[in-house]
Amino acid sequence: MFREREEMLAHARPHKELVEDFISSLDLSDNTVVSYGGMLRRYVNYLEQNRIEKPKESDLVKYKKYIKANNGHSATTQKYVVILRKFYKWCERRGYYPDVSSDLTGEKIVSTFKREPLTVEQVQDLLGKAKRRAKKSIVNLRDYAIVNLIVKTGLRTIEVSRADVEDMVTLKGTNYLYVQGKGHDDKDDAIKVPDSVWELMHEYLEKRDSDSEALFINHGSHNCHGRISPKNVSLSVKNLLRLIGLDDKRYTAHSLRHTCATIALQNGATFQEVQMVLRHKSINTTTIYTHNLSRESNNVELIVEKAIDKKR
Repeated sequence: MFREREEMLAHARPHKELVEDFISSLDLSDNTVVSYGGMLRRYVNYLEQNRIEKPKESDLVKYKKYIKANNGHSATTQKYVVILRKFYKWCERRGYYPDVSSDLTGEKIVSTFKREPLTVEQVQDLLGKAKRRAKKSIVNLRDYAIVNLIVKTGLRTIEVSRADVEDMVTLKGTNYLYVQGKGHDDKDDAIKVPDSVWELMHEYLEKRDSDSEALFINHGSHNCHGRISPKNVSLSVKNLLRLIGLDDKRYTAHSLRHTCATIALQNGATFQEVQMVLRHKSINTTTIYTHNLSRESNNVELIVEKAIDKKR
């Protein structure tokens, strides 16, 4: 084994070449390939800047510490760990380079803050503010439609950005928006859209004066009539949240997705139903919303008492 390792090291090509070969071999979605490529190329730059031609286990441990110090997010550090492990296992299987990632331990992901859901009253304030502003400009009308869509269907900002006009379909009296969900390559998730939101989306389309295929577009001088980006969806929602006094990092566009789930659970929806609407792969992801359920509405003790007393 030691001799094989030394042989691989002796004939190893530069990491820059190995990384490019690895990236070209990936049979994954375009977005994933781009993400892997960006992180591995950053690793190659680090090696070149530190004049490390043949990295050892200790070099990877140092690089992990470097990423952690310069990025600060445990989730991002863990992504680098996973990708480096994949890369070196691929290298060793093909006899290109020994797997030097064995000492690279996983990073415990710690949530730095929780996005807070809005109360029903805060949602009503948000929609009321957005509705009043919608009369002033096409941008405000668009934002009114977007906040309605997210808070009432639980869509992600990237799903709002990717949505096209042709994705709106009515079948047997029910309105659907087909979206490309997280980790999907196709628009194969059908989201039921309430009539009030559907009508608002159509009002926006009629007034925007554009034949763009995108459902929501930009209206400013920059990239006018181009597809709205996830970042701009987030900024538009954040601006409305600030206008009702929720100027806090815990309140974001993603908070509206949390709000949709929380309100549904508070009003009798099951975790399985909410899982289906939010399209979580695991029910464990859906159960994170339990911390949003108020103690006031939790009547487990009364349920237990009633069941026990009934048996007497």
